[in-house]
Amino acid sequence: MQNNLKKRILFAVLVVTGIIVIYAKIFVWSMEFFEYREITFPQGLQVVVESLTTSGYGGFSPWESDFMNFFVLIMNLTGVVFVFVAFPVFFLPFLKDAIEKSPPTKVSKKDHIIICSYSTHAEVLVKELTSRNQDYVIIEAAEKKAKELLLAGLKVLKGNPESEATLKAAGIKLAKAVVLNSTTDKNISIVFSIRNINKTVKTIAVLEDEEMETYHKLAGTDTTISPRQLIGKSLAAQVPAISINNSVEIDTGVELIEIDIQEGSELCNKSIEEANLLEKYHLNIIGAWQNGEFQSPVSTDLVLKAKIRLLVAGDRDELSRLNRKAEAKIRHFSQNKVLILGYGVSGKAAFSLLKTKSVAITVIDIREKEGVDIVGDIRKAETLRAAGIDDASALIITIQDDTMALFAALLARNMNSKVHIIVRANNMENVKKLYGAGADYVQSLATVSGRMLASNIFEDETSLAVEKQINLVQLPAGKLSGTTISKNNVRTEMGCTILAVIREGQKFSTIDPNTFSFEEEDYIIVAGTDESIRKFEKRFGN
Repeated sequence: MQNNLKKRILFAVLVVTGIIVIYAKIFVWSMEFFEYREITFPQGLQVVVESLTTSGYGGFSPWESDFMNFFVLIMNLTGVVFVFVAFPVFFLPFLKDAIEKSPPTKVSKKDHIIICSYSTHAEVLVKELTSRNQDYVIIEAAEKKAKELLLAGLKVLKGNPESEATLKAAGIKLAKAVVLNSTTDKNISIVFSIRNINKTVKTIAVLEDEEMETYHKLAGTDTTISPRQLIGKSLAAQVPAISINNSVEIDTGVELIEIDIQEGSELCNKSIEEANLLEKYHLNIIGAWQNGEFQSPVSTDLVLKAKIRLLVAGDRDELSRLNRKAEAKIRHFSQNKVLILGYGVSGKAAFSLLKTKSVAITVIDIREKEGVDIVGDIRKAETLRAAGIDDASALIITIQDDTMALFAALLARNMNSKVHIIVRANNMENVKKLYGAGADYVQSLATVSGRMLASNIFEDETSLAVEKQINLVQLPAGKLSGTTISKNNVRTEMGCTILAVIREGQKFSTIDPNTFSFEEEDYIIVAGTDESIRKFEKRFGN
C-alpha cells in the first residue's frame, strides 16, 4: 500500500506542477499580447498559484481583454477541480485506510479457539462460541478480508496461518483447540507448523473430501469432519417413499422425526385440533417448518397445509401411523425417479445411499466425468428435460453456486409442479430464497459443519442430529438445576423443547413440566433451531 501511495503522490505532484508551469507561460505571453504589459515568469507563477488556490491576484487585475478574463476563470475552475476531484481520488482512500482500525498482528489470549481461516463453515461456529462466551481468534491472510471481519465485530488476526510466527502471535501455546478450515495442502502445512510449537493442542480439520482423512491423520490432526458427505446422505434421506429411516432415537421408546404434510393426505388442510393429533397419537409436537421459518410452540389452530413439516417426538409406532396419514393417498409417479444435480462430494454421497434403494437415478453435472449421465447447464430447460424432469419424483441439487441452484429450482418447479425439490445451500442467508424458489427441503452446509465443529470442541455438548434442519443437542442442565420446565417457560421463551433428561446414566423421556425438578449433575436433550439453542445456552449454561 505504501508503494502505491508514493506512486500516486508522485503522479499528482507531476500533474499539478505541469499545469502550473503551462498556465504561467500562457499568462506571461497573454499579458504581453492582449494587455500590452510585460511581466516575468516568477510573476506569472505567482498569479497562477493565487488563481488555483483562489487567494487573490495582486496588482495584475482587472483585465481588459476577454481572453484574459476567460483564462483566469479557467484557472479558478482548475483549482476547484483539484480540491473536489483530485484530492478525493488520489488521497482520500489512503486517509480512510489510515483512519480505519487495522486488524492486529498479535493477540494475548488463553484457552481460546483458533480458526484458520474464516468461511461459511466457521460462521455458525463463531455464533456458537459467542453464545458460550468462548474466546476465539480468526487468522486471516488477506488484509481486505481481515478488515471486513474486524468491521463486522469478529475477533481477527492478520497473518499467514501456515507461519509459525503467526501461530505464536495467535497464542497457539495456550489455545484450547485449532480449527483447520482451508484446502487439504494448507491444512496439512498448518498442522506441521502447529506441532512444531504445541504437540498437545486439539486440532479439528474440515474436509472437502473424506478420502483426505488419512493424510490429515498422518500429519497429526486429532479430529476430522466431513460435512459434505454427511449432508449429501441427509439430502438423499429426504426423498419421499424410498423406505429410509430418517428418525433420531431419543430413548428406547421415543424418537424424533420430521414429517412432511403432502397434498391429498388425510391431514392436509386440517388444523392440529381437527386432526386430533395430540390425543389420537399421544405425540409431542415440538414445532413446524413453513417456508423455511420454524414456529415453536405450535398452536392447535395451525392448519396443516401441503409442504408444512412437523417436528414430532413420540413412540415409533405412533410416529409411523402419523407419517402414513401425512402421505398422499394417490401417487402421481409410476416409479421413483430421482435426479441429482451436481456430482461433487455431496452428490456422490447422495448417489451412494440412493443406489441401494428401489429408485432410478439420473446424474447431471456441468462437466463430463465418471458417473454423470447428462452433461449440461441445469439452468436450461433442455438439460432438465433430457434428464427426465417431467416424470421425476424428486430432485436433489448439490452444487457450489447458490444462485445457480436458485435458478434450477425455479425452472424445475415450473416444469414439474409435483416434483419434490431438495437443495443444499452453501450459505445460510440463501435458505429462505431457495424455499421461495420452490424447494421443499433446504439444508445449509454451513449449519451442518458449524454444528459438527461445536460438538467436537465442547466436551459437554453432543450434537445428535447435525444434518437436520433442527438442532438436537445433549447439554448439562446448568442453571436449570433446582427448577422445573414450566417455571422457566423454556418452550415459550426459548423456542426449544427439552425431550429427555439423563440422570446417572438413565434417560427419562416422560417429564412433567410442572413437577420434574432438575438436579445439578443432570444432562438434558434439547431440540430447536440453532438460534433457539444458542439462546438457551446463553441463559442456562454455566
